[in-house]
Amino acid sequence: MKKVTSNYDKQVDIGKNYFLKYDQQLLAEKFHLETDEQYLYLTYIGTRCRIARSTGTIYEETGGEYTECRSYETVMTIYDMLCHGDGKELPPLSGKWTLVANFAAAGASPSADVSSQKYADYFAGKTEVLKQACIRLGGQIQPRLARADVTARIPAFPFFPVLLQFWDADDEFPPQIKIMWDDQTMRYLNFETTYYLQGDLLARLKAIAEQ
Repeated sequence: MKKVTSNYDKQVDIGKNYFLKYDQQLLAEKFHLETDEQYLYLTYIGTRCRIARSTGTIYEETGGEYTECRSYETVMTIYDMLCHGDGKELPPLSGKWTLVANFAAAGASPSADVSSQKYADYFAGKTEVLKQACIRLGGQIQPRLARADVTARIPAFPFFPVLLQFWDADDEFPPQIKIMWDDQTMRYLNFETTYYLQGDLLARLKAIAEQ
């Protein structure tokens, strides 16, 4: 009987094969990764991960054990981060924050607000819960920016932070949540991957809040 391969598996296989073409020692040096004979180790949104050197399979540590990661957003973000760009050293970040739409060609950017609104609605009236969830993921609460009720600098990777801003609902406006990006982000990730990462981060924050 012919095995049916899901679109998930097809896309992840493409990511694995792309990763396996790279010199893993150079990747380890560039991203300052821990390694052993079998795996490369990294931290992604506060979660310890490892990548099998022979197959490219990504595993997440949960409860002290590693299990294969089945999140498309997670695996494709990790593969893109490691394999994006040919430089031997990480490009410097500017520390200047911008909206993801500013990376797209004019008229080509889908709105990030559509996918993030359900998370803004969830955290309405829960600013302290959101702050604690950010901290659980390694985030640091920042001084208020643009009158946001929560501003947090969260490491997507140890070397690549994003900035979360949340405005709670009031009498005039609904709640709003935004992810801001260093203006050098396109030297680290493809444009589409920023949407994977944003969705993954917001989903993890909600999962922590529900615990």
